[in-house]
Amino acid sequence: MMRFFSPRFLLVALLMASCAHASKINPALNLQFDGASAQEKNAVILILYTASYCHYCVRVKAEVFNHLADDPKYRDHIILREVIIDSEITLREFDGSLVDHPDFAIKRGVAIVPTLEIVNPKGYALTEPLVGAGISDFYGFYVEQRITDAVNQLNLEKNPS
Repeated sequence: MMRFFSPRFLLVALLMASCAHASKINPALNLQFDGASAQEKNAVILILYTASYCHYCVRVKAEVFNHLADDPKYRDHIILREVIIDSEITLREFDGSLVDHPDFAIKRGVAIVPTLEIVNPKGYALTEPLVGAGISDFYGFYVEQRITDAVNQLNLEKNPS
């Protein structure tokens, strides 16, 4: 009997496949630092709320947010962070206080995942949150539209004239 694939080949193929879906979004750990960084580079902060059980979250991260993280068009204008609402991860809020991801989501009024919140460097919302995954064909468009609106709003806040 002929062997088509060696065990080593299969292991490498599986590892490559799992890396293809790996998230390029860093978890929110220190929003106070992220806020200072955003202030320095005049950027907005995208907070994507997800859960480990949410297959829609996996899909939007793979189809939209991983690409945003790599896109030079957005690299200088956004800081992208993930809040995992069913995790034990602790984060430092914009005001410096410590809270875990689930409590942070509750404080921000997030009840459905995925939810995208776009905030200014101080943590104030710049647009309405994008709640749910919606129609997958248009989700990326809605995200890009919200980013554009948020960047414009941030610029208006800095230059109100």
